[in-house]
Amino acid sequence: MKLSQLKLLIKKGESERLEFKTSTGSLTSGMQTVCAFLNNNFGGTIIFGVKDDGTIIGQAVTDKTRKEIAIELNKIDPHTKIDVHYVPIEEDRQIIVMSIDAGEKAPYTYDGRPYTRNQSTTMRMTKEEYIYLHNQNNPTLWENLTSSTCKITNLDKRRIKEVIRMAIFEKRMPESAKLETIPNILNKLKLIVDGKVTNAAVILFCKNENKQFMQSYIQLARFRGIDKTEFIDTKMASGNAFDLYDKAMDFLIFSLPVAARIEPGNPIRVETPAIPYNVLREAVTNALIHRDYSNSGGSISIAIYDDRVNISNIGALPKGVLLSQLSKEHSSNPRNPLIAHLFYLCGKIEKWGRGTIDMINDCKQAGNPPPKYEEIGGTFSVTLFFREPIRGTKPNGNRPL
Repeated sequence: MKLSQLKLLIKKGESERLEFKTSTGSLTSGMQTVCAFLNNNFGGTIIFGVKDDGTIIGQAVTDKTRKEIAIELNKIDPHTKIDVHYVPIEEDRQIIVMSIDAGEKAPYTYDGRPYTRNQSTTMRMTKEEYIYLHNQNNPTLWENLTSSTCKITNLDKRRIKEVIRMAIFEKRMPESAKLETIPNILNKLKLIVDGKVTNAAVILFCKNENKQFMQSYIQLARFRGIDKTEFIDTKMASGNAFDLYDKAMDFLIFSLPVAARIEPGNPIRVETPAIPYNVLREAVTNALIHRDYSNSGGSISIAIYDDRVNISNIGALPKGVLLSQLSKEHSSNPRNPLIAHLFYLCGKIEKWGRGTIDMINDCKQAGNPPPKYEEIGGTFSVTLFFREPIRGTKPNGNRPL
């Protein structure tokens, strides 16, 4: 690397993919960041000999310096090659640059501990995130298997670009991601393996229904009363996971009444949905990311009754998670970590076991009864109750049906 190139890089300032260290006196914290860069999707660069404000000062580099760096790099597990460049700036001073590509065998540890990157800060990785990354790279998981029918040309490039934009907005992808090609992005997200599209990529982005899995659909129904005796409306929606999310939310928003009132001194009408939209979004997302897609039978089902909404999916709770734990802090071990990660990147979920708790709190704040979580015969469901029955109402209105 030339000094002129290095100056241009330093001018950009520290970010989620660039960190400055004054000298190798901070080698330990620098190696923690190396580990964090290996564990993210895009890698990064660490520069020793630069102050936090970007001032280049360099440092003396001896054989001892090089040996110390080699020793610390050997503490990265699993072992991986890290490019180290020594750029002279004066006769006796150099800048040390470590270029790190995203690791292919995450999670990585440094000196026995895993690290992750949160914007421009390096921090210890939680146990849940470590397990998540480990599962993400498990070649035996159904979502990690490659498809024999769907090709990259069958994926919805518009939707992929939209997810990338949302992930950048949420600061869960670097700005540079928008300059990457779609194959590169998919490869870094482990949605392409050896040039082949994974099952997760098909579920997430396939736009050709003939190439999509038959289990990728949702049943939508509005019943009169509190049982399944009489239909008011029923639909079947198919498509990729993001399409299904949109269709499910459209159906729920259209079908549920919204109370409206005018408050004194407020010229804007205050609207209160029968169930908070945040709760609905969380429930739909959970069904999509936790469904057992290896089971081609059954479907995700959304049923609206006069007194409640029930959302269910094929697939029991993840191993190690009990129903009683859903109302308090608990570990997150998604059945489909690749699919879950994409929903996390674009801001539709938070990763680590907060969703069910947030649903309880949001229902309480809105004056609704708490959600009811159930696991029956390999199916998980959540029931969301109205404050009062909606019988005799028309979707988004107050007139009799």
